[in-house]
Amino acid sequence: MVVQYILIALVAFVASMDEQLFGITMLGRPLFTSLFVGLILGDVQTGCIVGAALESMFMGAIMVGAAVPPEVYASGVLGCAFAIITGAGTAAAVALALPVSVFLQVWRNFCYAVPGAFASKKIDAALADRNLAKANFYHLTIVPLSIGIPSALLVFGSLFFGADLINNALNAIPQFVMDGLNVASGVLACVGFALLIRTMSNAKLLPFLFIGFIMVIYLNMDVIGVAAAATCVALLIVFNKSADRSQATEVEEEDF
Repeated sequence: MVVQYILIALVAFVASMDEQLFGITMLGRPLFTSLFVGLILGDVQTGCIVGAALESMFMGAIMVGAAVPPEVYASGVLGCAFAIITGAGTAAAVALALPVSVFLQVWRNFCYAVPGAFASKKIDAALADRNLAKANFYHLTIVPLSIGIPSALLVFGSLFFGADLINNALNAIPQFVMDGLNVASGVLACVGFALLIRTMSNAKLLPFLFIGFIMVIYLNMDVIGVAAAATCVALLIVFNKSADRSQATEVEEEDF
């Protein structure tokens, strides 16, 4: 069983680094990783069933702007493994995946804040020396490994020692530590918005950003409603430009 636990931890290790290494390929989602967990534990059918259930639960858990969802990669692997090992099905997977996913997302926020800041300084120094290979090395190792290794260790420790030990360890974390990490995640969201505004610091684009902000904050519209309204505005702009081009063409032909 120890070999199986190590292999499952390796699946969690690779899946948890998907965003940093492979560009969000979605191959770390529970629907995909549960297949490998089922192969390792010899129950592919249960793995696929549990993976589909976890995927449906985490289907909307994607990072959009400052919205930071729960972690779905290592937590999905761990939930599926426990469901197969204990034979308790999807209920056990969901019960274990939820608290672990919240904890791992807090850890990710910490990695973005502390190891991420360290990596940025090292990358800037490497680029200043025109050493692109070293900059790529820092980019592909510091933050991904700071996320992947603890995630893999958490999955292996949970499987080896049991879920109760991990849950007790999570509950033993002082509340002020969790509050501090939550504040750090909020600061990261502010930094993300600042970078977005800096990128869109164009007099023609900023009004659209603030219109979306007003729609969400003051009109209480959800993301789908804002996206639908933005699509309509984009179509109106395209149609108006097409009409202007047609009129300009007709005027040129008449002048000719």
